[in-house]
Amino acid sequence: MKSDQTIIRKNLMEQLNFITNLLEIKDKNIIILDYIDAGTHKEIIAKLDYPAPKCHHCLGQMAKYDFQKESKSPYLECAGYKTLIRLRKRRFRCKVCGKMAVSETSLVKKNHQIATIVNQKITQKLIEKVPMTAIAESLSVSTSTVIRKLKEFKFKTDLSFLPTHMSWDEYSFKKGKMSFIAQDFDSRKIVAILDGRTQVTIRNHFLRYSSQVRSRVKVITMDMFSPYYDIARKLFPNAKIVLDRFHIVQHLSRAMNRLRIQVMNRFDRKSHEYKALKRYWKLIQQDSRKLSDKRFYRPTFRSHLTNKEILEKLLAYSQELRDTMNSINYYCFISKRNKQTISLNY
Repeated sequence: MKSDQTIIRKNLMEQLNFITNLLEIKDKNIIILDYIDAGTHKEIIAKLDYPAPKCHHCLGQMAKYDFQKESKSPYLECAGYKTLIRLRKRRFRCKVCGKMAVSETSLVKKNHQIATIVNQKITQKLIEKVPMTAIAESLSVSTSTVIRKLKEFKFKTDLSFLPTHMSWDEYSFKKGKMSFIAQDFDSRKIVAILDGRTQVTIRNHFLRYSSQVRSRVKVITMDMFSPYYDIARKLFPNAKIVLDRFHIVQHLSRAMNRLRIQVMNRFDRKSHEYKALKRYWKLIQQDSRKLSDKRFYRPTFRSHLTNKEILEKLLAYSQELRDTMNSINYYCFISKRNKQTISLNY
């Protein structure tokens, strides 16, 4: 029988893991040690630790030394309370040259105290034209921090240059409204962010560049939003239009799901086939080569089956479903192996 201390320790670990997930801390090297309710705010006690890396100076092997003095990083509000992360970072010492180094994390940039996600939130609120004092108050930072972030903005567009390989996409910036973004495909630097994705909006922006500058663009990678094709062909006559693999696979996945629903609706709602196609729809969407071989009892089939065996039974209901899935899997395999894209030649 488990002791009381074991149960308490288990419950504590579950709470700390829940806090990690709640704060969306992605770095697996950050371990939350404790949680303090300070009344006006919440404090998270954590440490950053991982195996000793190679020395940046002499490439010798480093060893764990000690922990740096605790840093206090303001974080986003949690459950309506301001949050502060008190993080201790592991220090390393080189066995060869004696140089010291401090562990690094994506949570906070090197030589910074403010969390990366807080800096991103400052940027978002500045774009939304929220007053700087209100931003500082809501995110528990100084007004000077907000001003420094504002000075990083570049408002002047360089009309003398466009990358030879651009990528076009859209994203949801405001609720119910899509915006346009263009990036340098190689460096991922943003070329333009436009408040809208209509042909008029895109054309008016890129017509600010001379025809000589636009003629230098050789490739434009985009999704399957058709208005992009016509405007790209007119504005960039020397550019090859390429559909990226992600959007193609996404489109095929949706088409596969629509076909599954069509096949499912051919059966009676109380039939075994209908229930199986509805319950195990995710198996049809997955790569068949990556399905688990573990055998479990499946109530729908009243037997112990692996995911691969279930998929085979589902595909047996429709030859059309089987042929379509084989075609999609073949395309995904070829495109992944060759990092394939599809060019649209006009």
